[in-house]
Amino acid sequence: MESAPSSPRVAVLGPVRVEDRTGTLTEPAGARSKRLLVALTLAHGPVSVSSLVADLWDDAPPRQERAALQTLVSRLRTSSADGLVESTAGGYALAIPAEQTDLGLARSRAASARDLLAAGDARAAAREATVALDLWRGDPGAELGDVPLADDLARTAAALRDELLLVRSRARRAAADHDAALDDLAALLQAHPLDESLQLERMATLAEAGRRSEALLAFAELKEALLDRLGTRPGPELVAFNARLLAEEDQPEPSTAKQVRIGLRSAPNALLGREYDLQALEDVIATSRLTTILGAGGLGKTRLAQEIGRRAIHTPSVVFVELASVRSAEDIELAFASTLGIREARSTRSGDPGALVDIHSRILGLLAERETLLIVDNCEHIVDAAATYIADILDATTTVRVLATSRAPLAIGAERVYPLDSLPSAGGGPAVELFVERARAARPGVVLPLDTVARLCDRLDGLPLAIELAAARTRSLSVEEIERRLGNRFALLTGGERTAPERHRTLFAVIDWSWNLLAGSEQALLRRLSAFPDGFSAEAAESVAGPGASSVLDDLDALVAQSLVTVTEDATTGLLRYRMLETVREFGDRELAEAGEGDEVRDGMDAWAVAFAHRAMEHMHGPELVQTFGRVTAEQDNLVGVLRSAIDGGRPATVAAVFGLLSYYWSLRSAHSEVLGFGPTVLAALAGWEPVDGEREDAAVCFTIIGGTFLYVDLRTSVRAISRLKRLRRERDFADPRLNAMSSLITVAGKVEPGMRMLAEYAASSDPEVAVMGNLLLAQLHENAGELRQGLVEAHRSYTQGLEVDDAWSTASAAQALAQLHSQLAHPEEALRWAQRAHDGLAPLQAAGDLRQLDWLIAINSITVGDTVRGRELLDTYLSVEVDRTGFDYVDYYGIGYGGMAEIALAEGDLAEGLRRYAEAVGVFVDDGAAQRETLTNPWMTMLGAAELVVHVRAHAAGPDEIEPGTVTWEATDELARRLRVRVLVYTRLSTWYVDKPVLGSGLLGYAVWMLDPHTAAAHDEQWVAAGHELVGLATRLNSRQDLASMQRERLSAPIAAAWGAERLAAAVDAASGLSLDEASARGLELLRWAKPAR
Repeated sequence: MESAPSSPRVAVLGPVRVEDRTGTLTEPAGARSKRLLVALTLAHGPVSVSSLVADLWDDAPPRQERAALQTLVSRLRTSSADGLVESTAGGYALAIPAEQTDLGLARSRAASARDLLAAGDARAAAREATVALDLWRGDPGAELGDVPLADDLARTAAALRDELLLVRSRARRAAADHDAALDDLAALLQAHPLDESLQLERMATLAEAGRRSEALLAFAELKEALLDRLGTRPGPELVAFNARLLAEEDQPEPSTAKQVRIGLRSAPNALLGREYDLQALEDVIATSRLTTILGAGGLGKTRLAQEIGRRAIHTPSVVFVELASVRSAEDIELAFASTLGIREARSTRSGDPGALVDIHSRILGLLAERETLLIVDNCEHIVDAAATYIADILDATTTVRVLATSRAPLAIGAERVYPLDSLPSAGGGPAVELFVERARAARPGVVLPLDTVARLCDRLDGLPLAIELAAARTRSLSVEEIERRLGNRFALLTGGERTAPERHRTLFAVIDWSWNLLAGSEQALLRRLSAFPDGFSAEAAESVAGPGASSVLDDLDALVAQSLVTVTEDATTGLLRYRMLETVREFGDRELAEAGEGDEVRDGMDAWAVAFAHRAMEHMHGPELVQTFGRVTAEQDNLVGVLRSAIDGGRPATVAAVFGLLSYYWSLRSAHSEVLGFGPTVLAALAGWEPVDGEREDAAVCFTIIGGTFLYVDLRTSVRAISRLKRLRRERDFADPRLNAMSSLITVAGKVEPGMRMLAEYAASSDPEVAVMGNLLLAQLHENAGELRQGLVEAHRSYTQGLEVDDAWSTASAAQALAQLHSQLAHPEEALRWAQRAHDGLAPLQAAGDLRQLDWLIAINSITVGDTVRGRELLDTYLSVEVDRTGFDYVDYYGIGYGGMAEIALAEGDLAEGLRRYAEAVGVFVDDGAAQRETLTNPWMTMLGAAELVVHVRAHAAGPDEIEPGTVTWEATDELARRLRVRVLVYTRLSTWYVDKPVLGSGLLGYAVWMLDPHTAAAHDEQWVAAGHELVGLATRLNSRQDLASMQRERLSAPIAAAWGAERLAAAVDAASGLSLDEASARGLELLRWAKPAR
């Protein structure tokens, strides 16, 4: 065994090894354990069960794939160190950082070697590459067998090794260690003999070593090989280089010894998270004579520009000029002269009489001597003068390219702006990497929970400077404590590096630098705009600017120019949207408080929010719905902020207008938890308020939506809202026919017959939008009542009417209703067709709840038609989304998700896995607390419980080739039957307004399947068997739900007919068909109460 270093803990660059419980690298037991480690290492992220099975078993997968994989993982976990492999939604992953695998560590060191070489530290780069190459201990993948995974590992490792050899050869060449560089190139060329780029590297290295004749011979040999093997000739770059050698030019490339580097500083540490920006900037600089890195203070513009300068190894001259200390236009020339070492520039001001008149000419002459990259840092505080000076340099020279950094664009003709973004933190991104590295440098033993670090970096806007200042605080504070103290970030984030400029020592100084560059009206607008918690529109900016503000758009443009406000175009609405970094917003908030303008700004935001709400409500239907939805989505956080402020401040008219819009918007998106969260507070805020004129409509929307949303959740709150609504309606009708219809319907909530009559009237309305709503709601009520065919007629009518009025939500909702009805009727092809239409219609509205439900519907019907691959993909994604456990739809979400996975297992012949998954699905409801009323009345608890029971019964009849004997016992199955019976009876007793008859039918059917199994029936008499048959007939009459393939009546009827006779079963179904749905429901419950399981 090999002694394990501190890292890696998993090794695949040679014989596969894993850290065991003693901290030693050891050989995993068996080829599949090794393949598992390789698959997880290559992915370094979650890998699905299906992918792992394909990698581990190749073309001979086990019969019970998931169970076999679980066994393998358990065996590996037992023999390896704790916490190496973790379960994920739908698969497994390594639970360690990438750098704790030898492959990840080699990648990290390769990146470090590249950075060191770019920074000019060739010997350190060579050392870093050597350390990485020493991680290879043999041929990767050799012991995995003849499987594609072995090839994947071999290819990945070979590509990385090639990269390291190339970096090391270049580093050794830059350090004048030509023989060693040629050794690396020889190893590369052995694998890639016709690679022209490698041959060019070899020829250049030979030439630099004074071995020109060998370089010429190498070209001749390559030329011959290309002609013999490929019938081609060397490319133009090689031909040109060979020609230069023949002309006896001394150097193939500009010698680093003759390069000029002025003002560049050594990198204090690795630059993290900017590789894309570096590459993108190099591409822009190559095609533009003036490039400006634009962004707010603290983004790392200077550090990025320095890195660009260090990487410009093929540019003869790089000059870095700092303007941060320059305070006037006259001093710009002095800064350039001092940087370039022009001795005559000794005066404190270049405009003084003592300064020589030819300074400018000498600056231009020095810059023009050779190809030059001129980097001009911190232009924003003297932007006009800097722009003029740079424009003059570009006009007077042809060999100079300029890279500027600024918080404001230079706005001259040659300029290409490169906006610099913050560092992302998602998925342990560069922001998190930066914090972790700097925090460990400050206190090596610091505990760094990555989820907390990610939240912290998000709150710091991904600003590298803010992240580094926060990381420095880990010297004396935990990460959690830093996060708690961020409410006063300007006091917290101080004490940067002593060598940093004063403006970068504290976060406050960074923003204050830009603040002091603003005019008075611009400062006023910035502090007022800080009241918006999210982005804002130009109209919103005008609403808070104050009565004396006359040039709001100009001032807003100035804030954008100074990178204090960013601007983007919303793809959904086509409108411009402005946004502040949170750090800038908090700075503005401090200034707003000091200016004493808070009340005035609050009134302006109220006026904007009310006007916005009224305009939006006018267009929340018909052709303009989607665009209006986009606008509300963009303003949602601002509107919620105004709503909270109005509730706290006792401003009911604002509360009603804003909550009216938001609650309607949330309802259309199925975001009912938002309404539930605000409802009681809003009711309290509107208590005692007497709305007038247009305020009546605002209040009516609030009371209607609260009354309907709380009806089945909190009856007291619902009744209070409906009572207020009735009082409003007694005064007079509302102007909006849709509001009239909806509010009328809510006032008869719980009264089935009046509600049905009212909906029938709406469905026949001459107002097409009222008719759309009436037919859609009628379809839903008929579905709950078990009249599925009638529901289909009404849903289709609603869909057609929705198309006529061009209302995206109504049309998509009707399509969703049609998909659900077809799914319940076991019409999977039709269900899939309508579900896709609904999905396409709801996607632009970002109706997350409905879209998730449709994903499940598509998955479950895909499984039914045999497409388990699509079903698994959808359900893996569905279950990977975290849902708040305290949310009211938590149990539904996971219960039906696990139920869908059970159906996949059953469709693929894995009966044991299907049983396990159904137990998991029902367990969600039990774990949530079976005593809770909401759980007991949840229809899915009944349907999944019925499915679990029928699968148990099916398992008893299965042969040993389908399931291992003893997997299920009749004691366990009988207990499931007992629980299902109790749940159905409790469900019907606690359901306040109505009993969902198809759900009841599902419960009766599941129980009947158990009753009529010969094993169960043998313990009872003929009356028991007759009752079981009658329950099957009643379930059919009640249109029991058939979404789940296991609960489809045709499938369940076959073994019953085989055991007791098809004629008897048909007679029972026929007898029940003559009953009304209410009669069938009552009779089913009567039989269920009678048919107690034998103890």
